[in-house]
Amino acid sequence: MQKIEYGDINKFLVSIGLVLIGLAILTPYLYLKEDFGLYIEKEAIDKFQEPIQHIITKKQEQVIGIQKIIPKVSFLLLLLGITSSFIGLKRWFKRQAKIDEKFDKEIRILDIEIESLTPEEKEEKAKKEVQEIELEEVTQPVSTQKISLQTKTPFQDYIRIEQDIVRVFENYKSPNFEILSQQRIGNKFEVDILLKAKPKTYSDRIVEIKYFRNQLPQSIIQKTLYQLNTYISYYKNAARKQVIPVLLIVYNNEIIDSDDILKFYNRIKDYSQDIPNLNRLKVEFIPEKEIEKFNVRQILKR
Repeated sequence: MQKIEYGDINKFLVSIGLVLIGLAILTPYLYLKEDFGLYIEKEAIDKFQEPIQHIITKKQEQVIGIQKIIPKVSFLLLLLGITSSFIGLKRWFKRQAKIDEKFDKEIRILDIEIESLTPEEKEEKAKKEVQEIELEEVTQPVSTQKISLQTKTPFQDYIRIEQDIVRVFENYKSPNFEILSQQRIGNKFEVDILLKAKPKTYSDRIVEIKYFRNQLPQSIIQKTLYQLNTYISYYKNAARKQVIPVLLIVYNNEIIDSDDILKFYNRIKDYSQDIPNLNRLKVEFIPEKEIEKFNVRQILKR
């Protein structure tokens, strides 16, 4: 007979239902199979003493009474068994649907596409960022004494800065993170660095790097914060993992002074307060000539 399951209420209801259905079928069979001592001839009964005759007669009356209720009992057991199994299966299917949905989400997590940009894509990305910054610098001119000499290929400087930052992370050799530079996530968003946490107790990091030679354009930072918010939101939903946004600002400290940095930092904090996914935003300012001295530990700590 079906073994009753006690570990899960749905399995319990189904197993109880199957047991009751089994009893509903077996009860009439077992009853009909047993003669209960009824096949005794009258002459044989008359030979017994009166108390024994009374017991046999009483037993016959009881069997007749049981025979009348056997069909009802069997039908009731069958009805209860079907009902219990139906309720258990219905609840089980609902739960299974949720389990399947969770499993499908986990499959999507495993299938989230993360791929490195090609050298051409890295160059195109750097050119685009440099053009945006230079456009802002044109609309916000600074003193001629505070303008750095532009190279013929400023986007190469931008790429070099990003590579230097990546090298600092790699040299730190954290056992807790896998460092992926210049990645495309979900075939949608291009991020400078993705730090994938190895222990489950750590959160991933998405690192955005900005390099400024002459100024700290407010509009560029606003746009960057909204981009970070989009990256974080998508990554959380797609990977079902916690992720911390990181903004690293590399600047020319021969032109941009500490007062500018403080004002800029305060602006960033003001902007990020109203952006939902940037509540754990980490912001660091790094002088261009001191990148190698940058301590990444404050970015990687739990």
